Amino acid sequence: MNLVKLVIPAVAAALLVPAVGEAQGPRSPQERFALFTSCGPVNVEVFVTNAAASNVTQEAVEDMAVNRLQEAGIYAPRDQPAWGLLRVTGFITTQPVPGGVAQTIYIIRLRFMKLLYDQLSDPELAADRGRLSSDSLGAALRWIHWAPTWESPRPGIGFFAGRRDDLIAGTIRNMLEEFVTEYLRVNQGSCQ
Repeated sequence: MNLVKLVIPAVAAALLVPAVGEAQGPRSPQERFALFTSCGPVNVEVFVTNAAASNVTQEAVEDMAVNRLQEAGIYAPRDQPAWGLLRVTGFITTQPVPGGVAQTIYIIRLRFMKLLYDQLSDPELAADRGRLSSDSLGAALRWIHWAPTWESPRPGIGFFAGRRDDLIAGTIRNMLEEFVTEYLRVNQGSCQ
C-alpha cells in the first residue's frame, strides 16, 4: 500500500483539529485538571524512532525539551521528584519516491502526565464504603499511577521531499513552546 495515500488524509485531519491551546484567560476546570501542579517541577521522557538518518535524535530532542523547561523554571531532573511528566514521542522515516527523491515523514506527539489516584480500584477504600481511613490511605499508594492529562492539540505531522531536519526540529520547538505557555498560564499565580 502506498504510504503517501495514508499520510495525506492524516495530515489533512490534523490540520482540521481546532487549536485548543490558544485560548487565553482564566483556566477552566478541565485545564486545571490537565495541567495544574502548583507550578511543580516536570520530568522529561523522550522516545524517538528515527529511520531517516537525520540529526533529530533522541538525545537532540531531549536536550531541546530539557533546555526549554529549564528556561521556564519548571524542569526536574529524573532523579528528583516531580509533579508531572512531559513525554515527547517522535517517529521519523524517509521513503524513496519515483524520481529518486526521498520523502521524509514525521509524527511528533507531546503528552503531559500526572500522578493520579484510582479510587475505584482501591480495595481498602471499597471496604470502607467510600470513607477514607488511616488504614486506607497507606494502601492507596498502590493505586497511584501516571496518566496522560494533556496532549498537544495538534500533532506534529508532516512530509516533504528530501531531508529537512530544521523543519522537524522547528515543529518540536513550537510544540514545546505551546506546552510551556499553557502550563505557565494554567499555573499562573503559583509560578514565580
